Amino acid sequence: MDLAIEGGRIVDMRPCIDVPAACVIDADGRAAIPGLLEPHIHLDKALLESRAPNRSGTLEEAIRVTGALKRQQTREDILDRARRVLDMAVRNGTVALRCHPDVDTIQRLIGVETMLQLKEEYADLVDLQVVAFPQEGILKAPGTLELMREALSMGADVVGGCPYNEATGDAALAHVDLVFELAQQSDLDIDMHADFSDVATDPHFSAAAYIARKTIDTGYQGRVTLGHVTSLSAMRAEAAAEVIALLHEADVHVVTLPATDLYLGGRHERTLNPRRGLTPVRGRLPSCRWSSSSR
Repeated sequence: MDLAIEGGRIVDMRPCIDVPAACVIDADGRAAIPGLLEPHIHLDKALLESRAPNRSGTLEEAIRVTGALKRQQTREDILDRARRVLDMAVRNGTVALRCHPDVDTIQRLIGVETMLQLKEEYADLVDLQVVAFPQEGILKAPGTLELMREALSMGADVVGGCPYNEATGDAALAHVDLVFELAQQSDLDIDMHADFSDVATDPHFSAAAYIARKTIDTGYQGRVTLGHVTSLSAMRAEAAAEVIALLHEADVHVVTLPATDLYLGGRHERTLNPRRGLTPVRGRLPSCRWSSSSR
């Protein structure tokens, strides 16, 4: 087939397109696919594993080790590591990435600043969305809310959230409320890390239903994305189905993260076959919009 491209988009596809063209590319029988999308990546923390490995393989150690490394980060260090990852992405056909730089009192706004620089620097190669991401919590880390507002005023594209990293279940829900307030004030979309756990009984990790209801109440259908949501895999099928139906009603997007969640899942279990929980996608609600990140 011949593909006709205008303004960066495919406008026609036929066995033979015989029209003048500014440029003709002979694909020599190879397959053409749409550009790849990376919906969830932390470019400011990319490639840190070689400096301080996560020995236990748990989420708790990953956050703790990364927090220590963040205190040592410099602007040039972040830019160097992020450029290496972006170059790999471009070489492998990625055309858009949504990155989640940390906004916290540890590294303050250096992650957002560097991602905004790279967004402009790589504009001819990839579309880069910047999520202001409060990895260390908002209520648990006083001063973060003000930094979040500053990040949005600087040009961050999306309001991030991490409710499971608050001190209590009530604080986790209050975190969600603050994220929605920030988003509504700036008319921006929302992308939260949520319910990242092997269990569904801890209130820190059961915010998905609350987020779905909040989405409906605020009229934010179609504008909210959740990453991980692995606690759904630890719920009984009937209970999980109720939450999934609510997410569907709220038109909430869910991004699965197999490269992360398969690695971190079930680390506390001492059974012969520890769980490797991924949020349930296949066979549950096909009409939901669920995507997968290579991270």
